[in-house]
Amino acid sequence: MADKPKSHDDESLNFEKLEKELHAAVDADQRYWRENDAKFRAVHQKVATYDEFRDIVKASHLKPLEKGDKMESVQFNQPWNVAAAKNSETEQSEMGQIDKNKNIPKTGQEFVQYWRRYLKSLGEQYIYLISIGGENLANIFKTEISFGLLGDIIKALENKIVDSDNEKVVLILKGLSQTNRFSLSVQFLSSKEQDLCNTLFDKLRTSFKDSEEMMVKLDSLSELYQIKQK
Repeated sequence: MADKPKSHDDESLNFEKLEKELHAAVDADQRYWRENDAKFRAVHQKVATYDEFRDIVKASHLKPLEKGDKMESVQFNQPWNVAAAKNSETEQSEMGQIDKNKNIPKTGQEFVQYWRRYLKSLGEQYIYLISIGGENLANIFKTEISFGLLGDIIKALENKIVDSDNEKVVLILKGLSQTNRFSLSVQFLSSKEQDLCNTLFDKLRTSFKDSEEMMVKLDSLSELYQIKQK
């Protein structure tokens, strides 16, 4: 006996479900770009702490109050002076992927121009490095790292590294080590910069002491960065 042909009712689409999925996708896309814009706005505003940076991103969905708007039953648990409430355990970089077509420099010269002109604090420099990532940095400085820049990068990483970014920092160190004439850049590090580099590797070793794989990677990088063995 032939199968009974399906009726139009059986093949009808659930338009209500599709509409909900569409709205959810649109909302997610809008949230991504809203938070992405907030991250770069925070960098340009030269925020003093990572708490401030995080709060700006979290508040990216808020709109200014219009005239006549009321604030009823609102409790403010977040202190206005975020710098005064700084907590080292909550300091972390939440910089997301930056727009690859617009914001990642294509050359070392573009990187240095942005670095020197806009990034005035170690925190801003650190966020920028983490957001670009090791693979991109390897491509940017494929020819060579500008004179003196390696020391600045190491200083930012050593001063502002947080546990949640440890693997990203290792990738950055690896990416930089793959650039042309890297050994020459290391030789030009000042004694103070080399000490900072040693301290940075000590921090990473402490963090990854239980990971044989990461310790092997650090051993390999230690030779390239001419880390003094204790």
